Amino acid sequence: MRIGAIANYAQEYEDKLEMGLQLVNTPDQHKLASELEAWYPLITELTPRTVVYETLPTAHEIESNFDWPIFLKGSRQTSKHNPDLAVIQNRAHYERAAQLYKNDTILHWQKPVIREFISLAKVDGTVPGKVQVSIEYRSFWWHGICVGWGRYWYQVQPYECHDKDIGLAIAAEAAAKLAVPFLVIDFAKTADGRWIIIECNDAQESGYVGIQPLQLWQRLLTQIDLSPHI
Repeated sequence: MRIGAIANYAQEYEDKLEMGLQLVNTPDQHKLASELEAWYPLITELTPRTVVYETLPTAHEIESNFDWPIFLKGSRQTSKHNPDLAVIQNRAHYERAAQLYKNDTILHWQKPVIREFISLAKVDGTVPGKVQVSIEYRSFWWHGICVGWGRYWYQVQPYECHDKDIGLAIAAEAAAKLAVPFLVIDFAKTADGRWIIIECNDAQESGYVGIQPLQLWQRLLTQIDLSPHI
């Protein structure tokens, strides 16, 4: 069962142990799956170039490492894919976004992250208030086995991609490198035809997007039956 975002995972993990229960991922595994600064060093060649800052950098600091536009996010997530707080076009835009970041309920507590902006392959349709819809997929991994995957942007007409298996193979490579028991990996196709990893997360907290939940859990239970030692 999906439990949603957990404010204090380590405390929740200990509380559940006292009740005779155990969350799938340990606190260290949860951090590896959820915090960009933890998972990024393991898959740098599979995902856009990234710098994690302790506090919001100056525009000059950004310009010493990146060209505009850049992608701005928190160490765990974006602010609901708000384009004004994600795809930052230039110095003036960043100055406005930095002020919004400080007051944003989702971002203000996270370490700021600057990522190289990479144009993704677009699909028809838009989602109001969100970044450009692109060819992106979410995948769920149980001990390195994919138990479900599907379109990330489920709000628009279904999109297909003839070489999506290549993207899934890239996600499998990332899952193997992270080796987190229950993991989510989002992957996308770039405008120039490559496949990259967009994000990793703890699958216990992740939404299903375009994936059929019942099928996902049936496949996961099958894997448990096949591997009783897990």
